[in-house]
Amino acid sequence: MYIDKISYQKTFNLGSFQSERIGVEISLNEGEDAKEALNTAKNLVHEYYMEGLPKEPIQIEQVADNKPVPIVQVEKPSKEDQQKQYLLDCKDITELKTFEKLVKSNPHLMETYDEQLKKLSV
Repeated sequence: MYIDKISYQKTFNLGSFQSERIGVEISLNEGEDAKEALNTAKNLVHEYYMEGLPKEPIQIEQVADNKPVPIVQVEKPSKEDQQKQYLLDCKDITELKTFEKLVKSNPHLMETYDEQLKKLSV
């Protein structure tokens, strides 16, 4: 068997759910050692990555007084209120008609549906 190409890739974690993939492909001439070429490829990728790192350590600022972040409670709208909002967000009658089967089983939604239908019919 003759190996004519070697490739090496590595994904580096950049933090904040970001990453960078760096890779290299090396063509071999007949008689060249594939393992040596793979080591060369690996070293090239790592050297390239290291060159891109900042020379100075990154300073992380402290939050003023290290006070805890306040917890804010947000009231979630009910399922029916969300469905009413979907009806009110409809831009045309065709879009509104897609909710027709849903509202037939709920008189409160039917009321909102009818109001929106009148509004869009004008």
